[in-house]
Amino acid sequence: MKLFLSFLFFFALSACGTLFVGQNQTILIDSVPSDVSIYQNGKFLGTTPLTAEVERTRKPLMLKAEKEGYNPQAIMMDSSLGWGGVFDGVFALLFITGSTGFSTDASNETIWSYTPGQYFVYMIKTGEENMRDSKTLLFITKNFETLRMEAADGKGQTLNALSELTGKNINLLIPAINESAYPSDLVKALLQ
Repeated sequence: MKLFLSFLFFFALSACGTLFVGQNQTILIDSVPSDVSIYQNGKFLGTTPLTAEVERTRKPLMLKAEKEGYNPQAIMMDSSLGWGGVFDGVFALLFITGSTGFSTDASNETIWSYTPGQYFVYMIKTGEENMRDSKTLLFITKNFETLRMEAADGKGQTLNALSELTGKNINLLIPAINESAYPSDLVKALLQ
């Protein structure tokens, strides 16, 4: 019982966000075409497909995507209350005196999380505006889960709409959808 109470006391005073999620967050960025340079405040983070560590803050994360011959793209990831902050808030309510952990996480901003944690960038060549590709990208991103369900059934309105939008036969779309783990995989398969 003493061990349990000791653990509970330690947990109540701990900064859950700092302990469980840390001050940094891993984000994933992919693109069509690949090898797009990603910058944060002018600092080069890497090229796509990119997995990068960024510091958590309550402010939106602003990134820039650049590639020679393509228009630069701005990327904004919104910040929202993360699970560490939720745990701290619960413990602050349970213990009338409040939680030291909550004030720690709030001060170092680990209570925040960037959503979505992954982002897809479709680069447009300089001087071109391919509206069909832009519509396809938006359609796939918004309807990916529905497309996966309909591909499993072999039919559906969303699948028909994608066929009309891309000009591709449904029998060619279904394998591409089934082989795609993420919307970016499907976009790459259909637009390259």
